[in-house]
Amino acid sequence: MELTSRQIQSYIWDRELIGDKMVFLSGPRQVGKTTFAKSLLNAGTKGGYSNWDSPEIRKSYAKDTYFFLKDKKGGEPYLVIFDEIHKRSKWKDILKGIYDTVDSTCKILVTGSARLELFRKSGDSLVGRYTHFHMMPISLSELENFPIETLWLCSKEDWEKPWESFLHRIKSKKASGNPFDHLFKFGGLPEPLVKGSERFLLKWKREYLSLLLTEDMRELTNIKEIDTVEKIITLLPDRIGSPLSVASLSRDVESTYPTVKNHLLQLEKLWLLFSIRPWNKNMNRALKKEKKCYFTNWIYAGGEAQIFENMIASNLLRACTIWTDLAYGIAELWYVRSFDGKEVDFLITLNSKPALLVEAKLSKDVISKPSRNFRERFDVPLIQVLKKPSLFRMDSPHELVISAEHFLSVLP
Repeated sequence: MELTSRQIQSYIWDRELIGDKMVFLSGPRQVGKTTFAKSLLNAGTKGGYSNWDSPEIRKSYAKDTYFFLKDKKGGEPYLVIFDEIHKRSKWKDILKGIYDTVDSTCKILVTGSARLELFRKSGDSLVGRYTHFHMMPISLSELENFPIETLWLCSKEDWEKPWESFLHRIKSKKASGNPFDHLFKFGGLPEPLVKGSERFLLKWKREYLSLLLTEDMRELTNIKEIDTVEKIITLLPDRIGSPLSVASLSRDVESTYPTVKNHLLQLEKLWLLFSIRPWNKNMNRALKKEKKCYFTNWIYAGGEAQIFENMIASNLLRACTIWTDLAYGIAELWYVRSFDGKEVDFLITLNSKPALLVEAKLSKDVISKPSRNFRERFDVPLIQVLKKPSLFRMDSPHELVISAEHFLSVLP
């Protein structure tokens, strides 16, 4: 399987979004940030790449603060890429000094994963000097190289009439089963996805978790009970798709509630997990209810049904993140649940207003009565997404049953 380009390339230098600011690009480990950054230079853009993990780069900076401009000529456009600079002490002061002194012909791209995301949120010395974008796991539309402007909610016009624009775009896309099956099996991170080897995937999964726990977890947190974290990760796959009881999980790993809650929070910061809350107009009540937890890369989920729901959740999270990065509005992902335990898997809100309900099923193509009740209550469209291929059926003007390979083809 070949990955020819990344969708972020079409908007990362959008002048309306960034002006003359630096660009911060963050995302999960091994999602492809460094490869993407280097590809910008390989495509003919003049500039330089500096990985601050390298002792040579740190020595160059000690000798010459502006070492990265040694190949810049006059007023020509020049791209400066700083990778992992956030691992250096006083990195914000370094960037602030550079940004405030270089001329506007220099574009500055700063890449990093969990550490950049965390440190970006602390302190304000760089406020007003950067714009932040995310690189998320690969989607079906990205794998199929669909232009982002052809995808749902990636234009201002789509936000004006979301459901009408969705139907228009979905009817113009053709479902393609093979890329979907490959994505489902090998996950959304480039290396195992491109290699397409089951043996490689099995080895890669173990090594990826080991890197997160032995390097990122130890570097970014004060957590010393790595064995407890490993137990949590072992138990989570079978709990995907259900509200997560931290109290129950704490008993199972023989630890305290505050400890397990903190471990889960750190795993989210490391991009291994993400959580979604139940929708409630009263946010104080929503914060008190149990969250649902998913793996950012769905290949770590449990059985087929859980992997499928996790895949839909991950792709909806990616879509909401990109829609928000594009700045046509704010998109968020939730789930809905009634007091008697009835629920719909996902709710997308646009600018804090419910916009679309999504239910994920392996093969059941009959919309349930509770799902219809939620649709009527929220007065928004409902889509039931199935792993079953080649399905597109409108049960009513606002109810659609569709195969995942088709549904995901219109999401960024």
